[in-house]
Amino acid sequence: MARRSTVTPGIAAGVPRGVDMPIATGMVRLTDEPDGSTTVWVRGVPSSSMRVDPAVLDFEYMRHFAAAVEAWDAPARMLALHVGAGVCTMARHLAWRYPESRHIAVDIDATLPELARQWWDLPRAPRLRIRAQDGLEALADRHDDSVDLVLRDAFSEALTPPALAGPEWWGHAQRVVRPGGLVLANVGTAPGTTTHLADAAAAREAFANVVAVGEPAVMKGRRRGNVVLVAGDVDVHSLRRYAASAPLPTGVDPGWAS
Repeated sequence: MARRSTVTPGIAAGVPRGVDMPIATGMVRLTDEPDGSTTVWVRGVPSSSMRVDPAVLDFEYMRHFAAAVEAWDAPARMLALHVGAGVCTMARHLAWRYPESRHIAVDIDATLPELARQWWDLPRAPRLRIRAQDGLEALADRHDDSVDLVLRDAFSEALTPPALAGPEWWGHAQRVVRPGGLVLANVGTAPGTTTHLADAAAAREAFANVVAVGEPAVMKGRRRGNVVLVAGDVDVHSLRRYAASAPLPTGVDPGWAS
């Protein structure tokens, strides 16, 4: 589902490849790619990509995440909550990019993030804390104004679980981020599906400023893919400059799915 960009090759070391490994919610398989990266397949869906260099992001939507954070006035010592930790690729990247930042990564699968700790050099607590927790509970349990950044990257097969894409989740997201905070959500969509409409509507109900970043054909419903919702105050001109220079066609649309 997620598309890959051509980037500097690297090899994730010490990772078993090509075999199904049991996790709490199914199976995970790692496959080496010609460009030197390793793809993480969760329940048959490409979930993430692993490399030695934390600066490199292979999946297009993760590059959108990173560009949105760059376009935001991020506090130096920001606290980020990652809903849908996976193998913590994004948390690892942001911890590298913002050395004073702290990260909490939650995943409904208790096994996968801990396997990732064995596979590669994830930052240790308190820089990165990993918890097994439902994605809605992770927000509902937090105090008001307690994090700077929320990133949602949670899927059931190829789509966002409804409980993480409705008014309740987005309302909690708005409540827990501090003034000036940012929420980023990876939205899976495909021709003929409509779940993204309620997701985007709930985001706009909770936040005054919402913009979508994605491949134009995906945003127009012509092909399957990922769209990133950016909720909060960001420099949209910076996002448009990023989109113009991205290695794959990328659009920035404040009115997507409205």
